[in-house]
Amino acid sequence: MKFKILLFLCLCIKLAIAQTKPTFEEEKKAIAYSLLTEAIAKNDSIKMADGYYEMGKYEAGIGNYISGNAWYRKALPIYKKQKRYFEYGRIYQRMAENEAARKDYKQVGIFSDSAVAIFKKYDLAKGIISNYLFTCDLNYKHLKKTPSEVLRNFDKMLVYAKNNGLEVEHTFLHQMKGYILQESNPAEALKSFELSKTYMKKFGFERLYTGLNAAMAVCYARMGQPSKARELLKDNPHATYSLQSDKFMSYRVQRNLAEIEIFKAEKNWEKAFEKQAEYIDLQNEIHTSEENRLSSLRSLVDVSALSKSQERELLLQSQLLQSNKRLLNILIVVGFMFLMLLVLLFFQNSKNQKLAQKYLNISHKNELLIKEQSHRVKNNLQVISSLIGLQKNRLKNKEIQDSLEEMQGRISVMSVLQQLFYESNDSVKIKIGDYFEQILNKTEVIFNKPVERFFSVENALIDPDLAIHLGIIFNELLTNSFKYAFGFENLQPKVSVSFFIKNGEFYFEYKDNGSNANLLIFEKEFYTKSQSFGLCLIRLKSSELAGDYSFAYENGLKFKLKCIYHEAKSLNS
Repeated sequence: MKFKILLFLCLCIKLAIAQTKPTFEEEKKAIAYSLLTEAIAKNDSIKMADGYYEMGKYEAGIGNYISGNAWYRKALPIYKKQKRYFEYGRIYQRMAENEAARKDYKQVGIFSDSAVAIFKKYDLAKGIISNYLFTCDLNYKHLKKTPSEVLRNFDKMLVYAKNNGLEVEHTFLHQMKGYILQESNPAEALKSFELSKTYMKKFGFERLYTGLNAAMAVCYARMGQPSKARELLKDNPHATYSLQSDKFMSYRVQRNLAEIEIFKAEKNWEKAFEKQAEYIDLQNEIHTSEENRLSSLRSLVDVSALSKSQERELLLQSQLLQSNKRLLNILIVVGFMFLMLLVLLFFQNSKNQKLAQKYLNISHKNELLIKEQSHRVKNNLQVISSLIGLQKNRLKNKEIQDSLEEMQGRISVMSVLQQLFYESNDSVKIKIGDYFEQILNKTEVIFNKPVERFFSVENALIDPDLAIHLGIIFNELLTNSFKYAFGFENLQPKVSVSFFIKNGEFYFEYKDNGSNANLLIFEKEFYTKSQSFGLCLIRLKSSELAGDYSFAYENGLKFKLKCIYHEAKSLNS
């Protein structure tokens, strides 16, 4: 009787002590509160992010995955700004784990891909191994792939961890392998758990024995050794179990599963059924209570930690506002300078427009002056030509009359050029077709003899320098024709003129229908060797144009001239 009373007192004391010890999830919450409090006190954004991360772990640990991701998201921008890329990628990894628990596999893929991209970009081996562990768990538990498919790259990952000095990760790699083989090959799973336990001891992770012992108990039970399984469940010195406080803990679920397998191994079907029902009720309670727990726990956090966190956020927002204010001031200064620049450009543009109008007026005035000058020069040349004509008519000497007629023709070439300048809107170009027509008209008047004309002239605009050269050559050829080709019973005098520009060259051809080829004037070498002033002038002007020219007699005089056009443009008349 005394022994029973003593045993009862011991149990009561143990229960009282157990109730005063914090649970694993409560420790997470305490760590998170401590970090947030310290961050607010020290104005430390890194600790603030760590506090958010721990709060996310706590919420996820008790089944509030939505709230957990909300805390994780608050930590994301801080880690990124501080260039803590492992923590930055780890946040995405945790969010993927939460979405996997909620069975939102689309979001799982997005978050997991983001995490592995960050880890690979910055060559973070620990993060890559962590993502591998998560991917294996996802493929096995949620996507229902076979153990062989899931563990295909397991050995490579062990070598990768060792090569990168991360042998500590063997703890979790072997643990993950054990969980995957737990159903299909419990003996092999037990070996992996034992290896994991060895690494836990080596690296000081004894507190993780709790969950591992429960998993190993499941293996022993499935291998038909329920007694060893029960010993492992009792061998949990680091776990404090309370139904009310720990009903959402992962260990609670693991222990429940182990007890089901033990009762099955002992063929105690009634107890196994009771544990199975308890396990189902527990799962249902977890899912149905998530939103209620989320609301109540967030309210609690608002009272203790979030109020201070909000003060910190307000301080950060105040700093951001000050930064934005400085930026706004800079933008105002830049905008004012831009406005001043626009004003200056406006006034400069107005000034330029006035100058342009002034120059335009001067240009118009100069053009009028040039036209007036051309008109006066033309009139003076006409007066000179008329005076020469009057003098010619009073002379009896035929040779002098012929010389005066030739002079009149040469003056008419310049007079026609000035007339075209006066009549044209373009003061720097001459229409060659009109020019040839008027020279022929003047020559007909001087010699008082009409001729039949055939013009094949491209009415192109050419430079005055070239026009005066061609005009002189054309006038001398006409004078020659009127004096010699049309004076020997030629009742139908004809003149043919051709001019065109092609491939940067111009071609000029003149032909008359002069008769009486027996005269010396039409001998073959006469035009190339004669020292008469007119023919010398034709040869001189053709040479000045750097052109190829030739004389021929085929039922009349035929003259050809070919010249590169751009070489002729800069000549002086």
